[in-house]
Formats: sequence, C-alpha cells, structure tokens
Amino acid sequence: MEPKDLLYLGLGAAFLAKDKLMEHLKELEKRGEISKEDAKKFVQDAKERAQKEEEEFDSHIKKKLKETIQEMGLVTKEDIEELKATIQKA
Repeated sequence: MEPKDLLYLGLGAAFLAKDKLMEHLKELEKRGEISKEDAKKFVQDAKERAQKEEEEFDSHIKKKLKETIQEMGLVTKEDIEELKATIQKA
C-alpha cells in the first residue's frame, strides 16, 4: 500500500465518521436529547480541536523533515542565502 493510499483511506474514514456523527447529532436533536445550539457548539468544538491537531501534526512533520534534511547533509535555502551573503561581502 502506497502512502497516498493511506492518505485516501484516512480521509475516507474521516468523512464517514463526520457523516455518522452528524446523523447521530440530528437524531439526538429530533428526540430532544440535545438542543440545536448544543449540537452546533459540539460540532464547532470538534472543528477547533481538529484544526489544532492538524497544526500540531504539520509542525511535527516540518520538524522531522528539517531533522532528516540535516542528517542527510542536504543544502537548505538558508544555507544558500548565507553563502550568497558571504560571497557578496568578499
């Protein structure tokens, strides 16, 4: 299985979970077990948590990529800019 297949699988699961959650909230709302406002607040809180987790995940991935680039000894944009500045001073 390729990484993109895992990504698609994860996205599919996330969309399915979202759809099931929305159905469940609507059912609870119909039965009067949760108010419309509480359902909206729950969804908004879930979105905020998901966004925060996504930001943390992105940060973690960037950190790991930087570490990998350093370990491999690859040149970064910063290295090139530093070299350019040094050459211009000379």
